[in-house]
Amino acid sequence: MSTAFWLVHSGIALAGRTPPGVRHAVASTVTSASYLGWRSKRLVTQENMGKVLGLPANHALSRRAALSSWSNYGRTAASLICLPHTNMTEVDDRTQDLTEGMTWRELLESAMAPGRGAVITTGHFGSWDLAGAIIARAVPLSAVADTFKDPQLNALLQGHRRDKSVHIIPTSDAVHLTLRELAGNRAVAIVADRPVAAGRGVEVRFFGHQTFVPAGSAAIAVRSGAPVVPGFVWYQAPGYAIRAFPPMFPRPTSSAAERAEEIRRLTQYMFTCQEQVVRQFPTQWFMFRRFWTRPAQPCAPDGSALRAA
Repeated sequence: MSTAFWLVHSGIALAGRTPPGVRHAVASTVTSASYLGWRSKRLVTQENMGKVLGLPANHALSRRAALSSWSNYGRTAASLICLPHTNMTEVDDRTQDLTEGMTWRELLESAMAPGRGAVITTGHFGSWDLAGAIIARAVPLSAVADTFKDPQLNALLQGHRRDKSVHIIPTSDAVHLTLRELAGNRAVAIVADRPVAAGRGVEVRFFGHQTFVPAGSAAIAVRSGAPVVPGFVWYQAPGYAIRAFPPMFPRPTSSAAERAEEIRRLTQYMFTCQEQVVRQFPTQWFMFRRFWTRPAQPCAPDGSALRAA
């Protein structure tokens, strides 16, 4: 039994016997302390929050929002640890549906009506694990998730997700398994806001700035014909809020250029929707690595990068 497994297993047991207010306070204190003591992450988070707020990274409001984001992340981490002890009926009763025009259930059912499943995209926003547990009560759901190197720890944490009816798709074989799940008219959830190096993935506009993100979610939608459905769950006293956005169905393509443009269109839609919720609740976005790609520096004749003043 590894040390990591023992610590997590013990922490889950202890958290289940701790009042929610206490465990959230403890978790928020730990993550806030991590923010204050981890200079590189602190500066990156401030930079991200500055982009969201339209302020310099060192502005007092950017710094305050960055600290609040790390503090709120403590609640999300505590929610994951306590997932085995979570009463989903109580969560449903305390969740406000902010989906426009219809309920999120009606929207998701309409997206899946053609029988091709649905690609549900979300971000590092609010509680994505709790979102999966909520959605899995309405439709058959699989989720693409990173696995842990420790097999015992992986079995423990992934088992908690499966106990909430969320089938796990490992990232190592995500494309093949995701296409198979969609063919069976299942919904597949993917956390899509992972920044990639400039020139890789798909270029999108997010809060008025260009950046690059993975193309996988949209590429799978184009290949399978499944619609993209952005959705988010976040903490909102005294419970949670959920919002799903209208499905965007992929258009038929007949060339590589059309396919690339369709992937770009679908990916941009995902981030346009995410921008709406992040703009409204910026400190519920947990992006602790540089999200916006910096422009490439010009090269000197000898090939070395010129340093900016």
